[in-house]
Amino acid sequence: MKKIVLIADGIVAKKFLSVVLEKYFSNNLYIVVSKDQSVVPEKIPSTFNFQIFDPTSSYRLLSVMDADVSDVFIIMENPAEREIVYEIIKSRYKDIRIILSAYEDEIALKAILEDEKVVLMEEAQIIAGRLLARLPNVPLIPQGFGLEQGEVMEIGVPFGSVFAYRHIGSIQQKNYKIVGIYRHSEFLLSNYSMVIQPRDILLVAGDPRVLDNVYRQIKSDIGQFPAPFGRDVYVYVDTLLQSQKAVMRDITQALHFHRHTKSNKLYIRVLNPANLDLLQEIKSLDGSDVSVSLDYNGLDFITKLKEDAEKKIGLVVIGKEIFSSRHCRKALFEIATPVLKTGSRDFKNVKESVVVLNEEMNAGENISSIIFDISIQMDLGVLLYDFEPDGHYQVQITQDYENLSRIFDKKIRVSRTNSKNPVLFLKETKQPLLQFLPFEACITRTRFFWFLSTKVEKISFMLDNNPQIFIPIME
Repeated sequence: MKKIVLIADGIVAKKFLSVVLEKYFSNNLYIVVSKDQSVVPEKIPSTFNFQIFDPTSSYRLLSVMDADVSDVFIIMENPAEREIVYEIIKSRYKDIRIILSAYEDEIALKAILEDEKVVLMEEAQIIAGRLLARLPNVPLIPQGFGLEQGEVMEIGVPFGSVFAYRHIGSIQQKNYKIVGIYRHSEFLLSNYSMVIQPRDILLVAGDPRVLDNVYRQIKSDIGQFPAPFGRDVYVYVDTLLQSQKAVMRDITQALHFHRHTKSNKLYIRVLNPANLDLLQEIKSLDGSDVSVSLDYNGLDFITKLKEDAEKKIGLVVIGKEIFSSRHCRKALFEIATPVLKTGSRDFKNVKESVVVLNEEMNAGENISSIIFDISIQMDLGVLLYDFEPDGHYQVQITQDYENLSRIFDKKIRVSRTNSKNPVLFLKETKQPLLQFLPFEACITRTRFFWFLSTKVEKISFMLDNNPQIFIPIME
C-alpha cells in the first residue's frame, strides 16, 4: 500500500474525497489535510487520518509528511494558497509527485509549469474524475464514453496478482470480458491461449459492479488479507449468551489470526458485559493494536455489526453461540465480509487448511486467491478434498488450484474419494483444520433446510470442532 497525502479544500475536493471513501478506502493509506472540519465524515475508515489545520503553515504541514509519502494531491480553490503549499512541499521533498488542481487558464508560478514531477489538472469540470484516474491503485475508467458508469475499465496487473501468468481462457469471466491487453505500448486483442504478464494493462468490459470486484481481484497481492475487504479484524463476544470459556476461546483465536496476518488492528466488542473478573482479563489485552470496548447500552449483535460495518470490516470473528442464530447469519451475509467461526479445537494447533471442492470453489473467482493468501500468511498446508460418489471428480477446478500453487510456490494436497463424505472426514480427523467455505445464501436458512441439501459439503458448516472461514462470493 502507498501513503498518499490529500490537501483538500472546496467542492471538488469534497466530491473527490467522498468517492475515495466509498470505493477506494483500502487501496492506500491516506492523510487528509484541510482547514474545513466539514470534510471529515461521520465514519472514518482505519486507512484514513484526518488533520484539520491551515496547510499553508509550513511547520504543521511538514510535520504530517515523511519520506514514505509517494503522492500529494493539492485540491484547493485559492490559487495563492495552492502555490504556497506547493513551495512548502518542494522545499523538503523535491522528487515527490504532486497532482495539482487548477481552476483558471494559466498558473502564475512558472516553477510549477516546468516541474516534471507535477501533474496539472486544468479544467474544473473534469478535475474530480481525472484526479481519481491519477490516484495510485485505482482503475482507469474512460470519461465521456458509453454510459460513463464504468462499464469499460483499464486495470494494471501488478507482480503477485492472481491473474499474472494465467491463460485468459482459464479465467472464469462471468458478466464481463477481457477484451484486450496493452503490453509494451501495443494493444493486443485477447484470445483463449494468451498469457497475462505482470505490468500488462487489461482492457475489460462488463457490468460496472462486476468490474469493481474484478479490479479488486486483479490488484489483490498475496499476503495482504484482510485487504481488500478492510484492514481490521472485529471479534464479537456476548457474556450473557456465552460461557467464560467460550468468550476467551473466541478472543484467543481472533488474537492468533490477527497476529499472523496483515490485520492492522483487532477490535474486541464485548456485548452485555457482566462478569467482572472476565472483563478485567479482557481489558488487560487493550493496547496499540488491540482495542477493547464494553457495550453497556444493551445493543444486540446485529445492531452493533451494522454500526461497525460502515467502517469497512476486514474479517468478523464469532463463536458458534452467535452464528447459530439464523438472523445473525443473515446479517453477516448481507455485509459481504469474510467470517471466521471459531472452533472447539485450538487454532494454534492448526497446520493445514481444507477446501471441500464444489462448483462454487472455482479458482477463477476471488475465493481461491483468499485461500492461498491466508494459508501463505499463516504457514498452512492446503488440502483439496474432492468427494464424488459417482467418481466424476472436480478435475478442472483441481487443475486451476494446482496452477495457482505453482505461481505462488505453495504446495497443495489432493484427496479424492467416492466413499467418505466431507462431514465424516471433518468429524473424525484428529488433526485440527481450518476449513474454507463459500458464504452462500443457503447458510442463512433454518437448520431444517440444511439437511435437505443433496450436496454434503454444503452442510459441513454445521460442525463446530474446526475453525471455519466463510468467504463471500463476488458475482
